[in-house]
Amino acid sequence: MKKLLFSFSFLLLGLISVKSQTFGVSTGYNNYIASVSIDGLPGNGSDGASGYYIGVFSDIDLGSKFHLEPELQFVQIFNNGETGELLALPVMFKYYLVNKFNVQAGPVLDLALNNESEEISSFGIGLGFGAAFDINENFSLTTMYSLGLSNRSPDLNLSDFGQPLNVNTKFDFFQIGIGYKF
Repeated sequence: MKKLLFSFSFLLLGLISVKSQTFGVSTGYNNYIASVSIDGLPGNGSDGASGYYIGVFSDIDLGSKFHLEPELQFVQIFNNGETGELLALPVMFKYYLVNKFNVQAGPVLDLALNNESEEISSFGIGLGFGAAFDINENFSLTTMYSLGLSNRSPDLNLSDFGQPLNVNTKFDFFQIGIGYKF
């Protein structure tokens, strides 16, 4: 899966360079949330980690109000003295409600770069929702929430009195940041 994400990222960036109208960079705050639920047991647990992201993006004009914005982000998170790093690839479809304000939605792929756990998958798929406000021609304020769709622990089973219990682990994240278009 790592090779697939890297290949897809470089292919996408190559296509962007041919068709793009605008390039940019982004940075901001990232809050990463891991949630775990176990079949047959009430409730679930969650844990969060905060950090930052930096990225490069392209804004492709698809019409008067529609844009496509693929982005490649490096995310670093910190939790209890430990550091995690991942690559995120949101591909957001943007719709401008008014001149400077847009709403966004699209798939988000992510790859944990320093995952040492054999039980947790490094690759995940999510669905992102967001909004952005263009301060001026170059700067924009952005926010996005990515809802994890893929189970990151599909092969992890626990036993409770001889009965197997399936574990479902999903990773969500919330971002708020600023973008600069060249």
